[in-house]
Amino acid sequence: MPRFRPWLNGTAIAVMFLLGVLAVGAAMPALRLVFGRRANRLIEAIIVCWDRTVCRIMNVRLHMTGHPDPEAKLVVANHISWLDIIALGGQRPCVFVAKEEVGGWPIMGYLARGIGTLFVRRGDAEQTSATAQQMIWRLRQGQRLMLFPEGTTTIGDKVLRFHSRLFQPAALVGARVQAVALWYKGDAKAMAPFVGEDEFLPHLIGILQLDQIDLHLAYCPALPVGLDGQAMAAASRRQVAEVLAPAQQALPNRA
Repeated sequence: MPRFRPWLNGTAIAVMFLLGVLAVGAAMPALRLVFGRRANRLIEAIIVCWDRTVCRIMNVRLHMTGHPDPEAKLVVANHISWLDIIALGGQRPCVFVAKEEVGGWPIMGYLARGIGTLFVRRGDAEQTSATAQQMIWRLRQGQRLMLFPEGTTTIGDKVLRFHSRLFQPAALVGARVQAVALWYKGDAKAMAPFVGEDEFLPHLIGILQLDQIDLHLAYCPALPVGLDGQAMAAASRRQVAEVLAPAQQALPNRA
């Protein structure tokens, strides 16, 4: 049975992606057409349920410390893998702010666009400013945003600079910010990172070979309201780096 598990999991994941495509392409637009804004909560529940089911199929074991702050409207985290997105998306409803390249990933990109992900084009100040305006509007609507402020993924050996520009919307509307430190352990420590020239489908196939994926999520205390964007970026990065310092020791090298 164990040797057949990757095939069974792969089939189940393929079914989930198909259901995701159908939900994004047909079910969610139909719900919006029939129920208008009242459909939003149902759509959020569908997304969270899909994320949790994918995590369950892939045997993602979440080890959590701290608690999500219900008042936090901007949640930020370090970024290692596309798995981060699914794991965090399964915790509670949120709108992701992601690098533009995510929109071009096979399947995942289509799903990301379909659920309303906001995209940022690195190095394009005008487009980033437009995304910031969308963030302000969503925050004022009471939506929760999820941001990876490093702007890229790492293998988990360091925490890159948190770009402050996309913290500014939270500063402008007085939104509470909470940082999450995440890291993988066990076999997933080497397999989970999705970096550089990695391609989604081969990476997914590799991940499916793992018996389980141990992912640690540490929710840091929410930052005080009233900080500017630069102070938010610096403070949240410091929180994440302090949590990850012990976890970053003896990380394996990737070929």
